[in-house]
Amino acid sequence: MPVIYEGKTDGSNGVRYIHISLVRFYLDQACEKAVKAKIEHQDGVVLSTSIVGVLFSAMSIEAFVNEICEDIIPTDEINDFIRLRKKYKKTKGESSVGAKVRILFEEKFHKVVPDEIRAGIEETVSLRNNLSHYKLSELAAKLIMPAVAETPSPDGGLSMYSVDFMAEPERVEPPFVQRVTGLAAVECFNSSLRLINYWGELSGENDNVPGLSVIA
Repeated sequence: MPVIYEGKTDGSNGVRYIHISLVRFYLDQACEKAVKAKIEHQDGVVLSTSIVGVLFSAMSIEAFVNEICEDIIPTDEINDFIRLRKKYKKTKGESSVGAKVRILFEEKFHKVVPDEIRAGIEETVSLRNNLSHYKLSELAAKLIMPAVAETPSPDGGLSMYSVDFMAEPERVEPPFVQRVTGLAAVECFNSSLRLINYWGELSGENDNVPGLSVIA
């Protein structure tokens, strides 16, 4: 249950909480940027609309999780849930956000999150994490070259190793940024909307996010 009022009997001031939800704002921004990114998409071109769309989609998922948990998780266990400790733990291969979504569906509805929604959440979070914590070498394009050539020494001494930088690569692993396309922004938005709509459906609300629909 969200905190409405906190007060003590020691004569200190009480605190009344006025809550402001940002889930819908983040969703609206994600939708706007995803639609624009889809229109502006060009192969090999990194667009700010795609990046911002992905970020807002991830933010909407996290904001939704953090708001919903206050209705479901006991107040004295909220910190354990947020930090995924004690009885609230990740399973192998889960992101922190994915784990929290799974736990909330289990606690509230005793339901398993559908694979499509779960996979969409994990992809959105993965893209967001790589954008927010960009690692230059780890996420670079990689040319997989032929093995280093060894030339044994004729007198039995140390071998000589050589690299042919003019050789053709055996394969090319594209850079991470090529995954951040207009389509990726659309899929991230759709994933966040499907999650929230599914929660609403299980709660008996047919239109949980009025005015927004999945982008085709």
